Amino acid sequence: MRRDALAVLFALLVAPAPTHAEEPSRQQVDALLQDNRDLRRHNEDLERRLGELERRERERSRADDERTLGAPLADWTRRVRLGGSANAGYYRGSDETFFEDASFQVWDARFFLDADLGRDIAVGETPIARNAGLTFEWNAVRLGEVQTGDGATMIGETYVELQGVGGSRWANLQVGRFQIPVGENYLRFSKGYRDNPFITNAVGGPWWWDEGVRIHGTSEGGRFGYVASISDGETDFEEDTSREPQLTLKLYANPTPWLHASVSALRSGEAEAGALWLGETWATPIGSLGFLPTWQDGEPIYGQPDERIDSTLLLGADVVLTHERLGRLWLAFGHYAIDAPRGSQGDRDLLYWIAEWMLGGDAIAPELAPFYLALRANGLGTYDDGEGYVLDVSDAFRVGYNQEALEAYSIALGWRMTRWTTLRLEYTRRQMRLVDGVPRSFRNDAGGSDLFGVELGAAF
Repeated sequence: MRRDALAVLFALLVAPAPTHAEEPSRQQVDALLQDNRDLRRHNEDLERRLGELERRERERSRADDERTLGAPLADWTRRVRLGGSANAGYYRGSDETFFEDASFQVWDARFFLDADLGRDIAVGETPIARNAGLTFEWNAVRLGEVQTGDGATMIGETYVELQGVGGSRWANLQVGRFQIPVGENYLRFSKGYRDNPFITNAVGGPWWWDEGVRIHGTSEGGRFGYVASISDGETDFEEDTSREPQLTLKLYANPTPWLHASVSALRSGEAEAGALWLGETWATPIGSLGFLPTWQDGEPIYGQPDERIDSTLLLGADVVLTHERLGRLWLAFGHYAIDAPRGSQGDRDLLYWIAEWMLGGDAIAPELAPFYLALRANGLGTYDDGEGYVLDVSDAFRVGYNQEALEAYSIALGWRMTRWTTLRLEYTRRQMRLVDGVPRSFRNDAGGSDLFGVELGAAF
């Protein structure tokens, strides 16, 4: 049809010039132009229809392929996501520190699997959940040590999740093993490990995994939310000797784009050991770790250690202030009460605090945007000259339950080389103080220590 229209136009152009009496009228010219426009629209419509037919044919061919050998693989790639992180570099520390025997080393490596198990779950017309999923974490290396056979550290977050239960934003359910939702520090473990601007972790920040049920929800726009859990209440992964569950509640708010605030509470009952960790220690009966005597109010305590703790209670608060020019400031403070059985001398009150500031390079110049500077001061302790505790499990066989305070002061420089790789350099000075009365031999093992590391981290 397009060729016919062109032929008509060509004939009009090459035909002898008509006399004035034979010149086509304006109506005839307009009619020919309209016919040409109609033909052009008709051809464009035919081309669109042909393209649609070709697209449908390709989709049918792809569907035929998926119904054969490619179908299981195609479905798997749509529903399952693999991820992981690894951190390796050079580490050096003073004697009796966890960097003491390190040099070039893989410091941390973990793998994640997330699976979409279905959406729009309902019974008839009644919605049950928006979607179901599975999360699994395997910690291959932690603190430079290969994790083999110890479920407490080898298996990380592993839970089945139902999101949007009953169609509500306020009801999301996770059943299995998860990070204990207290404070903001726990968000830097598991999948959040790669987001830590430092190589080391805060000495008193609350975290660790536990098995149970965690629920969470948030308002429209995320200005208010909560996270709560009920769990075993013990560090051990493979058995539960706790007679009472552990309960937690965290409330948070984002009233402005630059302010995030949260308050947290935790209570656990009688158990051989608590589930929550503060840095690298957790609630245990006085004297149960190691073999060294414990000094209290300047005198050694004699007798067998308690077999259980009676209860624990934590209250904490976090504030995060973020400014595009002034950086990010994180402040945290908490009180952790460990109650021993009636008549025992093993009650302890631990305080933890964190003050961390991170400044992005773009606050100085746009071309420095991939770089950052981070400073952190943090501590954990009884802050009581008469009562001490094990504030880092690696110190249990050196100074026992006689640490009054453990504090660390760190500076780190980072370069986010790509979205998934970060180069970090850190120097940390750690200070340990002991309670009154301990012998000089104990004090020789205390004091200050230095840690240095340069590390390349990757995540996907």
